[in-house]
Amino acid sequence: MKVMAIIGSPRKGSNVDILIDKVIEGVKSKAAVDLEKIYVYESDIKYCTGCGAHSILQGSKDCPLGDAMDGILKRMQQADALIFGSPNHGRTISAGLTNFFSRMMPLLKMQVGRDEEGNIIYAETKPLISGKKAVTVVSQGDFAASSSALLLMVLDANLRDFHLRKVGEVFSTGNLKRAQVKEKEVDLNLAFETGARMAMIK
Repeated sequence: MKVMAIIGSPRKGSNVDILIDKVIEGVKSKAAVDLEKIYVYESDIKYCTGCGAHSILQGSKDCPLGDAMDGILKRMQQADALIFGSPNHGRTISAGLTNFFSRMMPLLKMQVGRDEEGNIIYAETKPLISGKKAVTVVSQGDFAASSSALLLMVLDANLRDFHLRKVGEVFSTGNLKRAQVKEKEVDLNLAFETGARMAMIK
């Protein structure tokens, strides 16, 4: 099972990283795993410029930035499952993960129909990663779950845009210190069980 984990935390060994490792451990309990972890803040991923190369009007061209994202997008198409993790930064996903989702736009291939005069009369989007299993992982320092309401909506909306199948969610609160989630057996067990379920779902 090919699994790609995208870590949107600027720190390795963070609460998000620990929870993602536990999800992966759960997957490994049920299946052989070919794993790739991508730390977005350490990768050669340039900022999206909103050039619209992938859009209907420009014919779904490849991204012109020419960095590590080209290879990442190819490997995402080969993966069986994707894990997206982010801390709560300003009540939403991290800037790094926001940019990552923006850079995923070339995976949305646009097809249009035109009338005899060349006017667009309909458009259809075909995500190249449609149907792949996905899990989201979120950690926040605040004890109130409501602080991540927007964050969770943003994650879910992006998964829907790419027609991914969300098979689980790990959400941990009250992590005021780095790696504090190591002390939270309930959250760690949830992450493990989520990974095991991801492996079992066809």
